[in-house]
Amino acid sequence: MRAINFAVAVMGIIGLSLTTGCRGGATKNPGECGGLCGDGTKCSDEGYCVVDYLSACTSDYDESDSSVDDGGDLRPPITDWGQCKEDIASLPEFVPVDDSHVPQYDPSAPRKLDMNAGEEQLAEDTVNRHMREIEYSLNECFSRTACYNNGVFPSGTIAFAFRLVGSGQVESVQVEAPAEMNIFSTVQCARKAIYEHKFPEYDGPAMTISYSVELL
Repeated sequence: MRAINFAVAVMGIIGLSLTTGCRGGATKNPGECGGLCGDGTKCSDEGYCVVDYLSACTSDYDESDSSVDDGGDLRPPITDWGQCKEDIASLPEFVPVDDSHVPQYDPSAPRKLDMNAGEEQLAEDTVNRHMREIEYSLNECFSRTACYNNGVFPSGTIAFAFRLVGSGQVESVQVEAPAEMNIFSTVQCARKAIYEHKFPEYDGPAMTISYSVELL
């Protein structure tokens, strides 16, 4: 059985960092972030207004005011990460995965703020449920690679970042993986898996979701 560690961070389009735990450090002058930071926030070294959005550790923010939760159950954790489920001897010839239609996420690209958008963001539970669904799709990619790699998927950390818009569509995707993982179209397959996933609609600014998986 493969062990897995994972982390998820969510960031709003104006640079608001949505976290699940309290963050330490001294509060900076809100003006350092262009005047975007309010009560219970601080300007991070990267120029983001950082708040304890989901845990409300440092502010009186009411998550129910602007978070969208679509309900539903969280699928069970995956216990067979990167395991080949096919008969290796009968595999068809390897065909590379084409991800040319998937826009590349660029964290340094200018961000467009829709002044007509509301203030909603997806709730933590909703993000977690959909990330679990994506995990299952990613594991299909990993399992496919393992089958073509003599039954073994390499250990290491693979990181993802993607931008999600209010329609629930993934707009662009970035995947970073060490060379030993970047084999048999693992990265291309992962980009497609994320891009093709549909999140719930919400009336609010785009969200950037950062996510990483460490296979031991």
